[in-house]
Amino acid sequence: MSVSFTNSAGARDSLNFVLEWSHALSGNNSISKVVDQLIQLAFADAAIIVRTSKLEKRINYIARCCRQVGKAFPTQPQTQADLVLGNWTATAKSGSIWKTSDSKDDTAPISLFPRSKLDAIGEVVVVPLEVKPDHIDYLELHYLKKPREYELDLLELMASTLASAWTRRVPGIISARLEQGRNQRLRMVQSEQFVPILDPQNPAELSRSEFRICAMLKEGMTVKKIAQSLSVCPTTVRSHLSSIFAKTSVSNQVELLHQLNRKADAEDDFVRSKVVRAG
Repeated sequence: MSVSFTNSAGARDSLNFVLEWSHALSGNNSISKVVDQLIQLAFADAAIIVRTSKLEKRINYIARCCRQVGKAFPTQPQTQADLVLGNWTATAKSGSIWKTSDSKDDTAPISLFPRSKLDAIGEVVVVPLEVKPDHIDYLELHYLKKPREYELDLLELMASTLASAWTRRVPGIISARLEQGRNQRLRMVQSEQFVPILDPQNPAELSRSEFRICAMLKEGMTVKKIAQSLSVCPTTVRSHLSSIFAKTSVSNQVELLHQLNRKADAEDDFVRSKVVRAG
């Protein structure tokens, strides 16, 4: 552990973050919000939590946050866990640290945003949170440039604690989050008619803040302008956007804007479902 980190404000902030992480896993805070906080704390460019199903070979994103949201409209970052861990994927210990820089093969490019102009990034750090017979949960941090030593010290300090808190989470909290996303995608596939996101029915079940942000985006406002209008920081707006992306099954702001500006398939004959208030 470097002396510069031990004596830094980051050491104290990391303890506060662990508390926020535990609150989120108890259902008292937003998981996406604390992941966004981790980006700021660890000076990363993106962070994700992903569940990989061993049997179905399926990847489910629990949370995805990125500094670039609201700037160049990139797609959300994709998991690189299999690439980083390689043959150790099924046996990696919970709370351990894995980095691309430790890999023997340094020639394979690591794509952060597949449809962006970025060819590779400086580092991907993977922390297995829970290894079960049927699935593995990972926390990943992506860096466009190679992180400094004290930034990695932060993860070394917190990794085992984050994994321990993950295993002690409120039963069903992660499964419920994944099920919500699956149900939303299923409703979109099954319905032959489209109900606008900002319809009074609130089909995506957005919170009041998320509903307002969508309305502002539709009016052409940027993340910075929205933050100023709501008297919040841009990070808060981006955290809400991550939640909106999950609820509307889109990957980025371009896709979200397309949905926001899309007209109902039948203005006088909507597919009516149970009305849910935004709040």
